[in-house]
Amino acid sequence: MSNSGLYLAFDIGASSGAKLALFNSSSSPLANPEVCAEEYNEDFDVFSGSLAVGADSLLQSQGKSRKDLAGIGIASAGILNSDGGFKLFHNRPQYNGHNLRLALEEAFGVPAAIANDADAGGLAEWSVLRLELLYWVFGGGWGGVWIDKSGEIRFPSTDWDGRDESLHFSNEPGYSIGIDLWKLRSLFSEVGASFELFERQLHEDADLPSDSLVGPGDDTRTMRAEVILSGPGRCRLFRAVVGNDDFYENFLDIHEQKELTDPAIAGEHISKLSRMRVESAVSTDRLYGKVLAEACRILLKRSESDGLPAGTPICLGGKPSYALPYFGPSTQRILGKSGFMNYLRPSVIDERGSNANLVGAAELARRAARR
Repeated sequence: MSNSGLYLAFDIGASSGAKLALFNSSSSPLANPEVCAEEYNEDFDVFSGSLAVGADSLLQSQGKSRKDLAGIGIASAGILNSDGGFKLFHNRPQYNGHNLRLALEEAFGVPAAIANDADAGGLAEWSVLRLELLYWVFGGGWGGVWIDKSGEIRFPSTDWDGRDESLHFSNEPGYSIGIDLWKLRSLFSEVGASFELFERQLHEDADLPSDSLVGPGDDTRTMRAEVILSGPGRCRLFRAVVGNDDFYENFLDIHEQKELTDPAIAGEHISKLSRMRVESAVSTDRLYGKVLAEACRILLKRSESDGLPAGTPICLGGKPSYALPYFGPSTQRILGKSGFMNYLRPSVIDERGSNANLVGAAELARRAARR
């Protein structure tokens, strides 16, 4: 094993390609080029080989080689087996059953570790804050993790048996938490929005998986939280709140108006409208905050019964979390009235301009090297 203390970190995204970076003992990468999405080959062996080639190129660019590595860490989308193999990788199902941790460990001859990307993001937060925390990341869905004060992941989703009730609310909150439909109707009504219009739009959304239209365990009385609490969810709320009212268009140029139909980039325009106090956007974020508070109460009540200390801070990552100044006050106010003193704050890693998944992967690599 090398004494140079260099750690190789991989971030395996669901669809946007793989990133890799080289770390020493600090939480800032020495360099972090990106491996293009085209290198997500259909064949797993070609895919893992392309990652090794990219890693060699990165090492060479820093005047290093494989012998300088102490460990490898991998943050990956999807659900993993406890041995590090892919159990459920939605966008590349042909990778299921293959073990990237083992493949890279054998290729480089150093210990490796792998974790779900939300778990890795939480470890990144813990590596800086060194305290018990909840980490939530909003993107295409709502992922999360509970990291205890010693830096251990509580209730990970590894070896998931496929049953919704087997998932802990703290680890897969968007998928495992169901929000009562009657409660949602009430919350929509409070901001003057139509829940019926929202439901109709969901049924017309061809990109929405069919199992999203019912709650966990196929409960028709609830809806999975991430249908609303995600990047696309905020966009869906905005369309439902706006209805046929196009007044907001006066505050956007023609290109921004077109981009509001793309959930990947619509969020920044909704935030712009909220910043300008345009009523439809303000109501959207107030509603988002109310729904988040309802889901928070469900999650916190369950987690506190399992030992989560009261008032544990909640760190938010992902692009939708940048809108925290707009939806956060509503959430925080409702939580406070319900007796929950948990403080929602932006990710400390995001505030530094770093990639939380890569920083978390580096933490995994350090732990692997100490094994």
